[in-house]
Amino acid sequence: MEQVVEHRGWIDAQHLSVCRVPAPTFRERARARFLAEVFEGLGHEPEIDAVGNVVVPIVSSQDLPYLAVTAHMDTALAPSGPEQIRVGPFGKLEGPGVTDNGAGLAALIAIARFVTGPLAEKPARNLLLVANVGEEGEGDLRGIRHLVSESAYKDRTDSYLVVDGSSLGHITVSAIGSRRFELVIEGSGGHSWNDFGRANPIHAVAQAVTRMSTARLPWRPKVTLSVGVIDGGWSVNAIPCRASAKIDIRSADPAGLATGERIVKNAVAAAVAAENRMSTEPLVRHCLQEIGNRPAAPPLDANPVAECIRAVDRHLRIRSSPESASTDANVPLAAGIPAVAVGAGGEGGDAHSPREWYNPAGRELGLRRLILAIATMQQAP
Repeated sequence: MEQVVEHRGWIDAQHLSVCRVPAPTFRERARARFLAEVFEGLGHEPEIDAVGNVVVPIVSSQDLPYLAVTAHMDTALAPSGPEQIRVGPFGKLEGPGVTDNGAGLAALIAIARFVTGPLAEKPARNLLLVANVGEEGEGDLRGIRHLVSESAYKDRTDSYLVVDGSSLGHITVSAIGSRRFELVIEGSGGHSWNDFGRANPIHAVAQAVTRMSTARLPWRPKVTLSVGVIDGGWSVNAIPCRASAKIDIRSADPAGLATGERIVKNAVAAAVAAENRMSTEPLVRHCLQEIGNRPAAPPLDANPVAECIRAVDRHLRIRSSPESASTDANVPLAAGIPAVAVGAGGEGGDAHSPREWYNPAGRELGLRRLILAIATMQQAP
């Protein structure tokens, strides 16, 4: 554990370097190559799999299952250039993605340096380090889905430890699911004066959004509904041919997700009908397409990964509590595989914004926690 303190400067430098390699969702390749080189420099043999995940197997016996320790590579926002990732006073990092998930990737690199072989004399598990793609936005968890369902390790991995963000106070043991849709409405378009009366796709989208935003959402199970993107039109004096909106529904209960979907579909149908009734020329078409489906999952009846983290937290006197969240852990939890998501330590804030920041003070405690948990889980049968 002294290594963690001794190499804090090196870990901070790795954190800065990886965050300066842009990795917006669907364009993680440059960061994947960078991380593969880092892992190779530490004496490992990384693989980049079919979807772009960087996978580092640390094998003590081919007969043992794997514990997967994962951190997502992609960011909701990408820096415009390396200079946008800055080092402020007291080593504070500033810029898109420095906490979510630069903190998790720095922890993964540190683990790769300190864990060069089995931590137990007679390990019960191999270790699989994974920097995965597609956690943010419309990535729809495609990296972790591949790992759990399609990769060469899918049948040999019996537990997942997901490292995401910085907070040590939350242990994600259940999954908030989401359904995401893109609404597209099309019309004939035309001149705002000469063709007035033709159905206006933007007006229809606006009506649909208004109906969604004023709908009564249930609290048990809790359901949230948000429109995050609206697009359409090209000139103030034109009736647009097309308008669109992207919609996010969330709930920890599949029934809640179904309720949210029903509200969205009813809002769209009513808005399209209302716009057509007021128009001399109706809308051409409308389409509600699913663009994301993160599974919801309740806490598992038995979750040895969560039990291990709680035991380590008691030992290290970390105050933490179980919670629900939407992370890469959704996929293994929904498949009934023991998993948790935890932070890497330090402090962070303003995630998913250009003002995102990370303070590495306290990073050592988070790394101690992760290494102790890995050692414990490698020993557990």
